[in-house]
Amino acid sequence: MNTRLKTVAEGLAAKLDASNSEQQRKASVMACELALQATGLDMPITSEALNQLRQNGKLSKEQIEKLNDLVTQLDEKYFDIQDQDEIDSTSKAKALRFFSQARAVSSLSFAGGENSLIAAKESIYEASMSFDDSANFFAILSKSI
Repeated sequence: MNTRLKTVAEGLAAKLDASNSEQQRKASVMACELALQATGLDMPITSEALNQLRQNGKLSKEQIEKLNDLVTQLDEKYFDIQDQDEIDSTSKAKALRFFSQARAVSSLSFAGGENSLIAAKESIYEASMSFDDSANFFAILSKSI
């Protein structure tokens, strides 16, 4: 199965293919934790979702919808800044922060999916977009599987 993760971390994608659902869920939770730490995003909705993933490995449809709404809000803030005629370095940094936060929240949303392999690959890919340099992120996850 071709996924976005395979385009950026082929070895990690292969490891996930060979792992069991428990390992896949564990890796996706770790990816979410790392992305949330990297972005400094700490909101009740993200904390609740992370706790739910740790306990059950899945999220309710309502939780996923709420997370997706938050992703949309953060992406809109990112695009609003990007659409400005002139962007100074402060605005650029702010835009990138919104982008990274949106990807971290999106990783939570994907992690809660029904199929553990797809959930892991998509959540890890989204989480990786929260980092300027994702090589260390991928190395940490690869060692955890």
